[in-house]
Amino acid sequence: MKETEIYDRRDALERLGGDEELFANAATLFAAESENYCRALTDAVASGDATAVRREAHTVKSMLATFSHEAGRQLAQRLESSATSGMLEGAQALADELCRSVRSLAAALTEDARRAAGAN
Repeated sequence: MKETEIYDRRDALERLGGDEELFANAATLFAAESENYCRALTDAVASGDATAVRREAHTVKSMLATFSHEAGRQLAQRLESSATSGMLEGAQALADELCRSVRSLAAALTEDARRAAGAN
């Protein structure tokens, strides 16, 4: 992975068995649903419901891991761990940062899909 890349495409593709079509479908779905992930996470934090925050952070963590977006995965892990221990102090700032990572990944995946489509 190059230092300027937001995710490791080769590693992500390997996680999906090298299946380019599956990768493209998963990337498209993630990009389309990224705002829903952020909304659910933000709503959970706003409600102060640690169980919901843990669940939403775990979901986002899994999605970011699928695409080998390690920095975002680590943020989600921190938020999930905090919520698991019932500590939501600072959760809003973490959720905001995590949502920026989700949006950045969605944009990168969308751009990569456009480039791939143009190459065909």
